[in-house]
Amino acid sequence: MHELSPAPVPVDVLNTLTQRLYHEARLLDAERFEDWLELLCDDVGYRMELKRRRFRADRSPPAAVGVGVVFNETLARLKLRIDRLRSGFVWAEDPPNFVRRVVSNVEVEPADAENEAIVHSVIVIHRNRIDGLTRVFTAGRTDRWRHGKQGWCLAARDIALDHAVLHDSNINVFF
Repeated sequence: MHELSPAPVPVDVLNTLTQRLYHEARLLDAERFEDWLELLCDDVGYRMELKRRRFRADRSPPAAVGVGVVFNETLARLKLRIDRLRSGFVWAEDPPNFVRRVVSNVEVEPADAENEAIVHSVIVIHRNRIDGLTRVFTAGRTDRWRHGKQGWCLAARDIALDHAVLHDSNINVFF
């Protein structure tokens, strides 16, 4: 028989990691990027692949070039992105956009390593720019959170954007 749900995690781990996601969203909404970086492990991987859409009946092999990525960041690259946003030279972010993140559908399951957990969630990002245009991004996320001396830190995030075509000029937001 197939197990329909993953093995349960202790309720305190579920609550702690769910609250961590909410806290992370609040830090990013407030542009407290340096505080957000403190939630990340030193070896963090932060990745968004390009979406591929194919007809269900399409049985041809995938393209030989492999998967493209929107970004595939390390901690150092994330710091560079934040430095760029803080530079004053990102015209699309000056004045700052109004951004609000909504995190939902949080599921936590055990990882292979005893001190880690896999966290699935959905994020909706509302961004309103100075021109009055509102953009909404939705994505599914699969995270790996690691527990260490400082508590839980984000070790990896894979983001699956729910848009085949991005109807905006940039993605200067963090998911």
